[in-house]
Amino acid sequence: MSLKKTLALLLMLMLPLAIACGPKETAETDDPDDTATSTSEQEKAGVDQPGDLNPVEAQTMVDDVTIGHSTAADGSIAADQQGDDFAPGEAVHVSMEVGDTPAGSEVKVAWFGPGETRVSEETKTVNAGDHYLAFESGDTASWAKGDYRAEVWIGDEKVNTQQFQIVDKTEAGK
Repeated sequence: MSLKKTLALLLMLMLPLAIACGPKETAETDDPDDTATSTSEQEKAGVDQPGDLNPVEAQTMVDDVTIGHSTAADGSIAADQQGDDFAPGEAVHVSMEVGDTPAGSEVKVAWFGPGETRVSEETKTVNAGDHYLAFESGDTASWAKGDYRAEVWIGDEKVNTQQFQIVDKTEAGK
């Protein structure tokens, strides 16, 4: 085979590689509608559907989920307010960092009690500039003593679960 033909064949074999390794186009992120998510506790079929997130991507959007007795003005939970034992009637707070979450995205916390009973849920939208997003259980006066959990959802992905207990008043605050 001549040198000319060998070079031509080599060039033809390398061309697909050069194209595949070339610069990639990236999606515009200035438009919140392109990246914002809605929540669903069901996996969305297919890809690129509204609310369908890659699990790894979803984990990067919601970080440092914390449970405690009260939130600060910025929505965070101070170390001295963290805990997982609550008296009946005491509000349970869940806070998370959402600084890497696109504005307009919805985050949901679903609250479950003994026997896998859903006792409450709340969905909030991340606003531009939000660093924390905080949720509150609502009135727990009628909640029975026992084990509970708060599930955090973004898109169609559960990104965190916080376990807590409703206990006698003397045991609460821990």
